[in-house]
Amino acid sequence: MHAQSVCGQRVEQVFANNGDLVLNALDNLAGSADLISVRGRASFSRPFDRVETLRHIADDQFRAKEQELEQQLRDTEEKLTSLQSRRNDKSAMILSPEQEKELDNFQDEKLRIRKQLRAVRAGLDKDIKGLGNELKIVNIVVVPVVFAVIALLIGMWRRRQRTPQEPPLTMKAKEAQP
Repeated sequence: MHAQSVCGQRVEQVFANNGDLVLNALDNLAGSADLISVRGRASFSRPFDRVETLRHIADDQFRAKEQELEQQLRDTEEKLTSLQSRRNDKSAMILSPEQEKELDNFQDEKLRIRKQLRAVRAGLDKDIKGLGNELKIVNIVVVPVVFAVIALLIGMWRRRQRTPQEPPLTMKAKEAQP
């Protein structure tokens, strides 16, 4: 605090109050409810068309593989139930070798198709990451290089404009030079 005399009275004045500074800064950053109500309510979305196209293509492939898997699952379940219905003895709950073989084949086929589904998804991600990398290269390397080349060309052009051009020498002037 700083004390000073005003009209014969001693007045104390704060000159370094960091608490008030922090409170005012927070109040300023928080804004008021009036400012929040002024902002626009609509949201703007600009979709990435190429990325969406890649996703739709991959989703179509994924859906086709998924339907193929479901069809094979139904076919295998029908085969299992038909094998089970042929057996009428008391050991109906125990799988026959044919049923076990069919079940193993189904499990292997199911794993194979799931791997294919993951490969389709990985391919989609690979395409999208590749597109992202292309955009990064363009933004980080190509655009600055093009800008630098244009700046250099403009600089060279301006330098040529500033330097006075010597008039071309005539034949007599060339002969006069030693």
